[in-house]
Amino acid sequence: MLDNPKSHLVTENEGPAMMPGRTAVHLDRPAAERQRRARALKNSEIRYRRLFETAPYGILVLDGETGVVVDVNPCMCQLVGYEQGEILQHPLWAVAAFKNAADTKNQFRDLLNRSHIRYDDLPLETKDGQIKHVELVSTLFLAENKQFVQCTVHDITDRIRREQENGARARQADLDAARDAHRTTQQTIHDDATGLVNRWYLEETLPRELHRSGRAKVPLTVTALDLDRLEQVTEQFGADAGDALLSEAGRVIREHLRKSDMACRYDGQEFILVLPNSSSKATLERLQQIQVALKELELYHGDQLLNGLSVSAGIATAGPDGTTTQELVTSAREALHQAKRSGGDRVVHHQSEEKK
Repeated sequence: MLDNPKSHLVTENEGPAMMPGRTAVHLDRPAAERQRRARALKNSEIRYRRLFETAPYGILVLDGETGVVVDVNPCMCQLVGYEQGEILQHPLWAVAAFKNAADTKNQFRDLLNRSHIRYDDLPLETKDGQIKHVELVSTLFLAENKQFVQCTVHDITDRIRREQENGARARQADLDAARDAHRTTQQTIHDDATGLVNRWYLEETLPRELHRSGRAKVPLTVTALDLDRLEQVTEQFGADAGDALLSEAGRVIREHLRKSDMACRYDGQEFILVLPNSSSKATLERLQQIQVALKELELYHGDQLLNGLSVSAGIATAGPDGTTTQELVTSAREALHQAKRSGGDRVVHHQSEEKK
């Protein structure tokens, strides 16, 4: 334990003269009462000093007018790694351990003006450069008609570290959960073979698109599209070849649509395309681009070169008469079936029933 100088806050009244080997005792009542009070005060001060020296937390006593440290206990010195002489007789905000904290706490001058202040997390820098997180509570008190400030300092570094670690783990858990939720959502709304959205997502989204186009008074077209030779490829080369063909068709379709468009694998080899703010003419032009791109594909199974893909399609356009989503999809599929019955590799518009 450090050899601390006696605190100037401890009053050492000499009392009556002491004789070597004897204890002076006053017999008159007033003097005896004064002696009793002096002894009680002395014992109280000794108890306080012992508590001060042995406290398991840091204690600083400041001059209430200047903020100068007039007393510091061993635990405080041990906490920051400084000797008493490096702390005593310096304003608190000039003590090396408190300098960084003082910059963010208005130099602790509020400690001298308020009866009670609490800092829940104050960073102190130890002599060897470590950062200690402390909880500091200051209280004003009077001694010998002079104002002092007592600061109790608890080391909460381990608690802060645990909270930070727990917070980091919680944030990572939230991030993992968000990723899992996103992955699950993507799996829920997307078709594995083609990468396009699935039928469930179409049925959830199409009513909103239809409502939005009606309110904005812009056209909305729905196209049903079918791969003409998928069944033949699957029967000849197997299911894996059919899945590869679907995947390639999905890629080509995605590359020829706008961000606002939606492509859905509706059923087996059938696709539904939703094109907001697209006239039947613009939709037809886009479908023709898709047809050309699919026909130009060089498809191989082993060393065997297959002919490019051909598609049939039917277009339906939402009218001003309150068309429902089911009616719109049904109309597009009816036009598709007509295109298939007419030999395939063509586009039919439901309203005109004409071959394009």
